[in-house]
Amino acid sequence: MQTTRHQVAVLNKFRRYPRVRIPAPFSCSLSTLESKNNGWFHSHAEGIGMVYDLSLRGVWVSTEAVLKPGDLVALTLRLPKQIVPAAIKVATVRWTKGQIYGRAFRTLPQSTLSRLSKYMAITTMEKE
Repeated sequence: MQTTRHQVAVLNKFRRYPRVRIPAPFSCSLSTLESKNNGWFHSHAEGIGMVYDLSLRGVWVSTEAVLKPGDLVALTLRLPKQIVPAAIKVATVRWTKGQIYGRAFRTLPQSTLSRLSKYMAITTMEKE
């Protein structure tokens, strides 16, 4: 079932942190951090990914890196038309579906939060 733009807009009104579908996905880099969930034989994963969905509290990324729910990762988002990438020091993998992962940001510096807010506002205006 395909969701319409109207359905997405209605669902976004009920979200605490509205999300933005990215019209032209952009790249990010990631690396896993030490976690209690990693266990003895869990290897450190690094990789690149593509961002398809973004909110002020999380991101939806496709990557070939092998992750599982509970893993902690550091992300560097290469927001379009910005010279300096946005650094997310800690995000938690919340869900996985194949090579698609939902990540929730743990904490964001005010500068990163402002940059994400600005990018989301511009992206939303461009869609309308």
